[in-house]
Amino acid sequence: MKILEFVFKSEEHKVRTMKFNYANQDLTETSAKALMERIAALEMFKKDGVKLYATPVSARYLDNKNYPIFDDSKKAA
Repeated sequence: MKILEFVFKSEEHKVRTMKFNYANQDLTETSAKALMERIAALEMFKKDGVKLYATPVSARYLDNKNYPIFDDSKKAA
């Protein structure tokens, strides 16, 4: 079974990940980004007033290998 992993940056520019064991196995870049943007917009996860999942960075499926959906981690800030 593949695990879906979403990688975000917090407002403090720290890398944060969310992993889902039971997730759609056929996400596209567009749908993954849309889901991650919705998660970020909810602002559900905060610590000391800092959004922990503020900016989507990448999404991928994990198995014995990575199956990248998209990866914006190399973009200039």
